[in-house]
Amino acid sequence: MNEEIHEITVTDEFKICPLCGYKDGFHSAFKKGLGTTKWLFVCPSCHAVFDIGYSVAAVGADSNS
Repeated sequence: MNEEIHEITVTDEFKICPLCGYKDGFHSAFKKGLGTTKWLFVCPSCHAVFDIGYSVAAVGADSNS
């Protein structure tokens, strides 16, 4: 994934694209990192990629550390 990833701080709700104004929510995308996978949000209209700070532990990662 070589697109620019826009970091967003969610205060209440993240449903409207801050770049193009699309109002019907986002698609999900996942980017694997070291020990974690970022959960990213992609605007279906302008295709901008957003990181709202969500991530999940990678499969097989030690959850006790």
